[in-house]
Amino acid sequence: MRLAPQGLETVEGVVDYLRPNFTGIRTADALYCFFGRNAFGGPVALTIHLFGNGVDSATIKDSWQQYLNSTLA
Repeated sequence: MRLAPQGLETVEGVVDYLRPNFTGIRTADALYCFFGRNAFGGPVALTIHLFGNGVDSATIKDSWQQYLNSTLA
């Protein structure tokens, strides 16, 4: 699958796990987990497990947080 969030790098991978309120996407160097906790009154959540070298996790976290804030506002 391909996920192209505006302002972020395109994510290309396979759907690793899929449920009504959860989607896991596995790429060559990461695992993206989207949690639809909004169905239970909580915020939508995302965890990213990065397995590559030289990853700037703080920048990636901030970029995804800004994207989610603007998309789900």
